[in-house]
Amino acid sequence: MYYEEIVKSLAQKQEKPHIPQFRVKKEKRGWRLFDGDTAIAFFYPTFLDLWCFSPFEPPIFFNVQEPGQVVDLYTVHNTVVNLAAHGWPKQWFDGGRSADDLLTWRWVKKEGSELEARVTLSAPDGEGARWVIRVFYDPAWGRYRYAAAIEAWRRSAQGFEPFNMMLAGALCCRCEERRWTHSLWQSADGTLRRLVHSNALFTATDYESSAWRTSNLPFRGAWVAYAAHDTFNPCVLIRDNNVPLRRATCSQLFDEHIIWNDAGLEEIEEDGLFHFRMTCEFVNLPAPLARRLLEKAQDPVQPKRWRQEAWALPFHMGEVNSFEAPVDVWAAEDCPVVVVPKEPTAGIAWTEEEARSGRWSLRLDSAGRTSRRELFPIGAVCNVKSHTPYRLSGWIKTRGVERYARLELASYEYHYDNVQEVQVSPAVSGTRDWTHVEVILNSGEEAYLMPRLVLYGPGQAWFDDLFLEKVS
Repeated sequence: MYYEEIVKSLAQKQEKPHIPQFRVKKEKRGWRLFDGDTAIAFFYPTFLDLWCFSPFEPPIFFNVQEPGQVVDLYTVHNTVVNLAAHGWPKQWFDGGRSADDLLTWRWVKKEGSELEARVTLSAPDGEGARWVIRVFYDPAWGRYRYAAAIEAWRRSAQGFEPFNMMLAGALCCRCEERRWTHSLWQSADGTLRRLVHSNALFTATDYESSAWRTSNLPFRGAWVAYAAHDTFNPCVLIRDNNVPLRRATCSQLFDEHIIWNDAGLEEIEEDGLFHFRMTCEFVNLPAPLARRLLEKAQDPVQPKRWRQEAWALPFHMGEVNSFEAPVDVWAAEDCPVVVVPKEPTAGIAWTEEEARSGRWSLRLDSAGRTSRRELFPIGAVCNVKSHTPYRLSGWIKTRGVERYARLELASYEYHYDNVQEVQVSPAVSGTRDWTHVEVILNSGEEAYLMPRLVLYGPGQAWFDDLFLEKVS
């Protein structure tokens, strides 16, 4: 029902004539797609970054800075459709092989009235996958159409992920740059559903578990969208698939994974392999429709009590963070959060026993000589400009610290583990009253910073009034 409503809203006859003049331009990491002189998308084999959905509307650029040296979400301008190796069978990448090692691609049509790219992944034992990506102009819709046909063939019937949609704006840590507050979809039973994009919900409760954040989709007419922005609400329309599907909102980053469920005997073909097939299209849901659907959609049922629950304390850039109140996990919070167990375990606590300002502070405890306690904001990350110095400052109070307590500022790529550089503040040790410390780090090629509270060795340390800012 809602699928047809979405298609009808898109198929608005455009009276203005338009003859597309598509072309692709090779760049360092991929190809920029043009209609005449207007850049409409970027193609990095098995990645589509979508910028423009109509020749009669201006392109939408969330990210105005040039991409860095790494392929990352901060190089994305709006929405990247990830058709690559995430979630694919592990045996395809045995022996240290990467997706780039297994992929071949070619432009079948690279100029004229239509663009077409074909990408093939050749895996061991005859397994593999194929994508056909088409870009064309539809005069009946008055819009560009971004279509993909995806097929995979493998020995195992176990389902896996053909693609996901990732959003550049999902990583924003500033309210004024936040675009989407909800994921929106129709469940297999026809119910219209929505899920709030809350860092606290995914990091301070057990909502992160796959059972909570996953929903089955209709076998025909499946779709998943983002809402609600005044001009840009990316949506995938799944036109045909031979294996039932489900969706899952990725914890913290809010990208929407589309996942094949397990195949059956009907999907075994003459080559003896299980075949998975799908055709889909990526569109911009009109804002009035996105708002209307969001108002009609149902939130998930809230449990009476979480099995696992923690405090989620907001960490804002450009503001003093004194950790006075936790956030509501069901609210669309756009800043990173510091997650602290409600039961003071693992040497981490949110406490009223000491405070430099207000009533509350964060405390780290350690007993081991080589024990390192650290705490840093997670969720929507601290997104910054590349090649720019930033300062982290704050106050530390210690009791019996044999080695040191300090602040650290790290830069990293996409994932918390991919730390590239770290700078540290002066150490505070022994028993000291509130002491002001700071550390400066240039972000370099990276666009994410990780402010860390650290205690190394035995003792107790309290942290309060932390401030992360760009150095003028």
